[in-house]
Amino acid sequence: MTNLSHKKRSVLAAIISGALLTGSVSSVPLASGTDLGTDPLSEVTETYEDQVWVSSPSEQVPGIDLYLEGSGNGLLADSPDADPPAEGFKEDACYFYDTFESDAGAWTGRGGASVDVSDGLVYKGSKALKCSGRTDDWNGAAVELSTDTFVPGTEYSFSVCAGTDTGTTTHFLLSLQYDNGSETIYDHLAEADCVKGKYVQLANPNYKIPSGATNMTLYIETKSSSGDFYIDEAIAAPAGTAIEGPQPYKFILGDINADMSLDTFDLAASRQFLVSDGFSDKQKKKAADVDQNGEFAVADTVLLSEFLLGKITEFPVAEKIKPEAKSMEEFTAEIAPNVVNMEPNSSKDKRGGVDYGKIEQGTYHSDFANKDKPYYILLPAGYDGTKEYPVMYVMHGYYEKVDRMIVNGNQTGSMRTQQIVGNAIADGEAEEMILVFPYVFTSKRLNECTGMDNENNQAYDDFVHDLLDSLMPYIEEHYSVKTGRENTAITGFSMGGRESLLIGLQHPEIFGYVGAICPAPGVPDSIFVRHTDEESPYLLFLSGGTNDDVVGTIPVGYHNSLEKNGVPHVWHYIQGGYHGDNSIHSHLYNFVRAVFKAA
Repeated sequence: MTNLSHKKRSVLAAIISGALLTGSVSSVPLASGTDLGTDPLSEVTETYEDQVWVSSPSEQVPGIDLYLEGSGNGLLADSPDADPPAEGFKEDACYFYDTFESDAGAWTGRGGASVDVSDGLVYKGSKALKCSGRTDDWNGAAVELSTDTFVPGTEYSFSVCAGTDTGTTTHFLLSLQYDNGSETIYDHLAEADCVKGKYVQLANPNYKIPSGATNMTLYIETKSSSGDFYIDEAIAAPAGTAIEGPQPYKFILGDINADMSLDTFDLAASRQFLVSDGFSDKQKKKAADVDQNGEFAVADTVLLSEFLLGKITEFPVAEKIKPEAKSMEEFTAEIAPNVVNMEPNSSKDKRGGVDYGKIEQGTYHSDFANKDKPYYILLPAGYDGTKEYPVMYVMHGYYEKVDRMIVNGNQTGSMRTQQIVGNAIADGEAEEMILVFPYVFTSKRLNECTGMDNENNQAYDDFVHDLLDSLMPYIEEHYSVKTGRENTAITGFSMGGRESLLIGLQHPEIFGYVGAICPAPGVPDSIFVRHTDEESPYLLFLSGGTNDDVVGTIPVGYHNSLEKNGVPHVWHYIQGGYHGDNSIHSHLYNFVRAVFKAA
């Protein structure tokens, strides 16, 4: 007989007896042809680990062991709560090995956070270190590293287990803050996603502390969240030491309890939420929607049951249910709380295993200017001409070239748009999309900007004709893009921000998402008027920088006009933002996560 705990056998018995899917599955034929029977089972109540279970003893279920040895074998196999340490790992060889069973050790809160020993969510032992009172994503748990022990220029193995019992998926980072003699540097050693109620390991077995580093602090932070979290089993060991820990979370369709296996406990969860008020956890809802139509329903529970019983080998994909579009006010209220001041450094870095899509160059004929004009385009990873993608138009500023917003930055040297967008898509935080980078300057007489005067200003304002009459039709003909305002966004920097406001707000029937980064002066107050939802974009996202010495307080004035006229909008006033790359990066990080989600 297959060796299962009594609790697991009881749950399995309840499931295959038909109790979880009354009226949908009355008998369970196995691959071997054995029928488990249809007779109802008498319920018994048992207490197990302080939980009350109402189920049926497995001995009363005909064929349960045949089921376990056939298509169901291994689905409920008991497993230890955590993996044992790697062979050869020695605690006495560590530079520190903190399990927080009695106190916080040398760990302290970073920023506004505080730390304390807690039994709330534990990885090993009976205690962990809880980090609470966080007001920003960089607040966390920290420990100082002495240069006497951790010698700059030398490699070490670091590992910390982090977990959370709030929210849905949290992206953790293990980071090092240090001084290099001229500035403070923030380096990331490791990062991973973690789901609610679980732990994940942040480990780097061969991290070389930069030469010349001083004032070093090792800390755990998160990306785009400020909820409480826990850490446990924090270890620093000699370089090359492999330290075992919980595995990073990997999304699996149907894995509702997020244990990275598809089993009958997921079926129990599916049925439970079917008869209750549904899912409040977005990750669970996404996993439970096995037919991927955007809604969790009875059909999903039936499909999950059939999959576990071997009646189907993959989940069919149903046509998506298109929800009613959110109003401008509703969608703005949904987006605003998720906006961060500055993007995490890791959002601009290339990661191993992530496909960042493809940058292409091309030309199209401008009917207005009667000449060919250049453009850049960023296609998403795995771009497929048989699949349609929403599209965003991103515009540069005064005097700038066509490659400004995708290739060449100013203060930072190289633009990180491809990484920002690619990482957001890879993390499941942004929709797959195409980005188009046009040359905004549009003149019948001039090929490029020659000065800041009326003729040159008009050449930027005339881009509206070029965009609507030439560029957009060209893109729609030559690339696989979705059309309609629910699939079209526009944003821009400086003069490009002015144009995105002028174009987007005067053509809400075309652009459902309008952004502007440090927009230049020249947008009249008459543009900032509240219209009906049918005559408004779903989202207006306005970014300005506190340290912008070029357009100054112009964006603040635009914000004030919008507020005075009751126009819903996201006001993203970037603390420390200047007229350049750091404001652009921050805006794009937030904007790409918001677009194409209102309808």
